[in-house]
Amino acid sequence: MIKDSYPVTAKDGLHLFVRVWKPNTEEKAIIFLLHGFSEHSGRYARWAERFAENSISVYAIDYRGHGKAGGIRGHTPSYKHLLDDIDVLIQQADSSKTPKFLYGQSLGGNLSLNYALERKPQLNGVISTSPWLKLVHEPKTIMILFARILRKLSPSLTSKAGLDINLLSHDPKVAEEYAKDKLNHEFITPNLFFGVRKAGRKVIQNAGDIKLPVLLMHGTGDLITSFKASEKLAEHLKNGGGDITFVPWENYYHEIHHEINNQQVFQKIMDWIAEKSEE
Repeated sequence: MIKDSYPVTAKDGLHLFVRVWKPNTEEKAIIFLLHGFSEHSGRYARWAERFAENSISVYAIDYRGHGKAGGIRGHTPSYKHLLDDIDVLIQQADSSKTPKFLYGQSLGGNLSLNYALERKPQLNGVISTSPWLKLVHEPKTIMILFARILRKLSPSLTSKAGLDINLLSHDPKVAEEYAKDKLNHEFITPNLFFGVRKAGRKVIQNAGDIKLPVLLMHGTGDLITSFKASEKLAEHLKNGGGDITFVPWENYYHEIHHEINNQQVFQKIMDWIAEKSEE
């Protein structure tokens, strides 16, 4: 296995950070991986290694406000800037013939779907797991109103997001490792929150306009991002004639790739990639 990591430059000049895992053998496919809110691509090292061991290269990015990337923690000037960061990630792979897939978890799941909707990329498919389309517990109306005012006055002001890391996985080691990882943070700004919130609603409403095959997976026990919102998106995509494979994972928490029985999740992704690579 070949591992690499290096800084890259965003379209607006901010520095981002890329990690790469490549197989020693000829690659069968390429995954562009988008991490979730408050974390970073390094948390996916063991997951990415499994793909590399199965002849799939993984390119993962710390996008702005996260991990080793620059910017205020948990902030973006606009949602568009995050989509632009994905452009930079995809440019890292120089192979034009190898099947390519965009894979996002949580906030990354929101981004992967909206990237397919907005940018119409030349990819073989999108994998979205536990996407942040809607939160299970949305802020109260009074807090939303206050945040809207705050966005106009100070769009980059950070506040604690209140993420309960014990709800990431049934495996207690996941929360323990998360808490010790200094590259994780707990902050969010009004700009990021409202940008993601609006994009989640938009992609559900316009799911039928996504032209790429989509593998959408969500744990029914997720107490962070809404399983029902993923169900609705899958329904809209199907009704719009889209190529959608929706897989609910019974009682799984938010990070299905970190659940105790994640081998089943991994195998489902592998099988789907193999199927879509041949189409």
